[in-house]
Amino acid sequence: MKIQYDKQADALYIYLGEGNIKKTMRVGKNVLVDLDSKDRVVGVEFYKISRSVPKEKLRSISLELPAFA
Repeated sequence: MKIQYDKQADALYIYLGEGNIKKTMRVGKNVLVDLDSKDRVVGVEFYKISRSVPKEKLRSISLELPAFA
């Protein structure tokens, strides 16, 4: 998983898988989900992110993933 913030575009993208994007669905006011040819989620984009998250929080992003046994 990779998270990328584009300051100029004011967008945060979470890469969840690999593959070619075949379809993009709008799932919220400023949220897009990219799907591959088998409708698996490849990534999620939050645009106009600074409207929801303070800019000082976007300088440093931390991520917690569950541990798998």
